[in-house]
Amino acid sequence: MNFTAKLLGTTLLSAIALASTATAQDLSRVATMPAGAEVTGLSVNGMGEVFLNAQHVGGSNYLKEDGQPATLGYLDGFDTTNYSAGNVDIAPEDDRGVVHTATGAYITLAKAGDKLGDGKVLGGVYDTSGNLMYISNAPDFNGFIPTSGNTAYLYTGWEGAGRDGAGAVSRLPLKRVDGKWQADLAGGAMLDVSSIDGAQVVCSGTVTPWGTPLMAEENFFFNSAVWNHPNQYDDDENPGYKGGNDITYIKPKNMMQYLGRMANPYRYGYLFEVNNAATASDYSFVKHYATGRLSHETAAIMPDARTLYMSDDDSAKYNDKTYNTASGGVLFKFVADVKGDLSAGTLYAAKLTQDDTPDPQTAGFDVEWVELAHGNNAQIEGWIAEYDNVTTDDYVEGQTSYISNDDIMNWAEGKSGKDLNGDGTVGSYPDDRPAFLESRRAAAALGATNEWDKLEGATSVGNTVYVAASALSWTMDKSWGQPDWVTGERDETDGGAIALNKEDCGGVYVANTGSDYNMTRLDPYVVGKTIEDGSCDMERPANPDNILAMPDGSLLIGEDAGPKKHTLDMLWLAK
Repeated sequence: MNFTAKLLGTTLLSAIALASTATAQDLSRVATMPAGAEVTGLSVNGMGEVFLNAQHVGGSNYLKEDGQPATLGYLDGFDTTNYSAGNVDIAPEDDRGVVHTATGAYITLAKAGDKLGDGKVLGGVYDTSGNLMYISNAPDFNGFIPTSGNTAYLYTGWEGAGRDGAGAVSRLPLKRVDGKWQADLAGGAMLDVSSIDGAQVVCSGTVTPWGTPLMAEENFFFNSAVWNHPNQYDDDENPGYKGGNDITYIKPKNMMQYLGRMANPYRYGYLFEVNNAATASDYSFVKHYATGRLSHETAAIMPDARTLYMSDDDSAKYNDKTYNTASGGVLFKFVADVKGDLSAGTLYAAKLTQDDTPDPQTAGFDVEWVELAHGNNAQIEGWIAEYDNVTTDDYVEGQTSYISNDDIMNWAEGKSGKDLNGDGTVGSYPDDRPAFLESRRAAAALGATNEWDKLEGATSVGNTVYVAASALSWTMDKSWGQPDWVTGERDETDGGAIALNKEDCGGVYVANTGSDYNMTRLDPYVVGKTIEDGSCDMERPANPDNILAMPDGSLLIGEDAGPKKHTLDMLWLAK
């Protein structure tokens, strides 16, 4: 998308976007995924070709010996501007092993497990000693980086596998042959991410207007306090719901296995960029700590090349009542100091005011921004390094070796100048590390809205921004009540800032930021609909995840629904 924006110019895109902020009138089901597969990796190149992945085919995040591999590919002959093919049929049960399209064809470029020229396999997660840990079947991000008129690199982020959060990044050379892209597996490589201590749960992302892949770490490890809990590192690697003693779903032990030493939780949960991405050997990774530590899904980068809107894929349904009391996700904004440079800037969190209706089909939100702090990568990395030597020996039940809730509250009181916890004093904290290392809790402490449920995709065209909430449930449900970000206790007499009638099928919201790129309003654009059997209406998107704004002002919506909601996950075109 952003590569296309660079070619077309922001003036044209802004004009298109001004006409695109009404509720979508036309919906077309343009593709269906293989059984058990999610739509991921939505991206577009300068020629308007849409890339997408079939993630965890058969429902498995690991590539098993007898399993069906995930695929990387693109849609050939698909034109959003002049689309007229209508809805693709739902394939019969004996034909659900491939991507089906309403028009054109899905071209498979590569599959998880393919052998690469560097001696590794596509999707393989290798530790710092070069040993294969597992093969991820979960390709999420795609970034198309042109190197000439007929060649390019395709960067792909591999999310990890199930409870094993260590992810990976691949790079495949592409060449255009007879009008179609082909992948050069012999020139392909799994890139070394050890320079940034690895990448945990590599999710979606975008290509920046300055031509670099920007990927996201989906940090859904909710409570840093238990990162070094001894139970997380013993021989039992089963979570509590499977009868084990692991406290959390994502295993901190997995990052230790990757590094060969204890990992620092504050080194994960950020946007990270690939510099010199068009070169074969001079690439480098940088984590942008200044963009905050959260459950990043992706970022929408505005035409000023400074303003980013970032989604936080959190959900209360993942929270353990004993250790993980944080609520839902937060919508964040980052404004860089310098155009095209994400290493320093100011982090904000959205505070919402809902319209006077609980109807998810019509309720929008006024948006104001709570400033958290200004920071830069080097300064924040210095704070992070202070926790590098924490081990399980430092763990004390009821305490923390990391930033505590009391620290966050004192920081918030110092920022606001108010007694926020009612103890009769206004606390203080010596620096702004809570804002960047515990961004979600810091936002909640300052009164931002932390009630989104699985806030997933974020994308933009011109000055229009779209964000997707995979479900309008849990903390967004008016019956959930208002939770306390410290204890998790809920006041069920207060629906909170987001108080909707529950809609498990989710929805996409739209905002027109104006020429200043500042979001002040969100309105529903496409909202799913639950039907009598608990599944989702087949004529609407269900559980939107990856979304992509196209240069013509249309929107692609990829599903992460699963068979209980839709027979197959689908790709939709909304206009």
